[in-house]
Amino acid sequence: MVMGNKPRIGIIGCGQIAKIRHVPELAKSEHAELAGFYDFIPEHAEILANQYGGKVYGHYEDMLKDSSVDGVIICTSNDSHGKISVEALGQDKYVLCEKPMSMSLEEAAMVVEADRKSKAFYMAAHNQRFTLAHRKAKEILQSKKMGRVLFFRCTLAHTGPENFSVNRSTSTWYLNKKSSGFGCITDLGIHKCDVIRYMLGEGFTKVAAVAGTRDKRDAAGNFVDVYDNAACVLETESGVMGTLNLSYSNYGPMENGVYFYCENGVLRVYNDANCALEVMMKNGERASYFSEANPCSHVVDTFAMAIQNKEFSPVAAEESYEAMRVV
Repeated sequence: MVMGNKPRIGIIGCGQIAKIRHVPELAKSEHAELAGFYDFIPEHAEILANQYGGKVYGHYEDMLKDSSVDGVIICTSNDSHGKISVEALGQDKYVLCEKPMSMSLEEAAMVVEADRKSKAFYMAAHNQRFTLAHRKAKEILQSKKMGRVLFFRCTLAHTGPENFSVNRSTSTWYLNKKSSGFGCITDLGIHKCDVIRYMLGEGFTKVAAVAGTRDKRDAAGNFVDVYDNAACVLETESGVMGTLNLSYSNYGPMENGVYFYCENGVLRVYNDANCALEVMMKNGERASYFSEANPCSHVVDTFAMAIQNKEFSPVAAEESYEAMRVV
């Protein structure tokens, strides 16, 4: 691709995350063109093509072989993320893949190797890195104004994926171990394992957890075969300790916050609906940031601009692998 041209991006998987995030943002982007759609249920692809324009592909392999397509956004179930990523990179297609990058570390390593050999790059869709509050929190923590981070406390909890998926039932692939993996750990935990590492600027060396299925049941009334709740304890390279609580059984307002307890005060991110970031210093000083939500996730534009400008991956395969390792 010649620098400056808009990359043409195809969508593989036309479920809920594609419908509510990636496709609308791609359609509005000034940095990319929407090339087309594939879904194993053709009607899903056809609906989006009729709404936004673009070609409907009979198979994702046809999209990968299309020389007019520069990159793909993979929004399929977890069990196909690694396979399709490796195939796309092998065709020198740029890849933006929903999390998690694969179902196992072995497969994740294959994605990293395919990325290394490809003329294109792999980007993980770790969207929490791109929120205004998380970016500002990273800036504050890295400035050392708060002093050393001593401990963190993090929660990501909502009503369960059956309330967000396309079919709106407990038959969703998210609650099936074969297609999902470890339930709330691979769905919710992967977000926080990545973004906390991103904000702290260091990886984790110790991990422990208690996880189980306490609430979600299938149509027959049996517990689903993935974890719906998990309580985790983590420690970083420098000794920062923290807890991570994950749940599919929070039937109140969604929780998506993290507290950093530092030598000089406390940093609270997404604790208050009216204030995305709060700084409370030990000396009594206080500051608040971002009362308004992000206008968009910034994931698609960041991906497209990196292709357009011949830059490195904004979220490299190796970084995604580290989040997978913790999970």
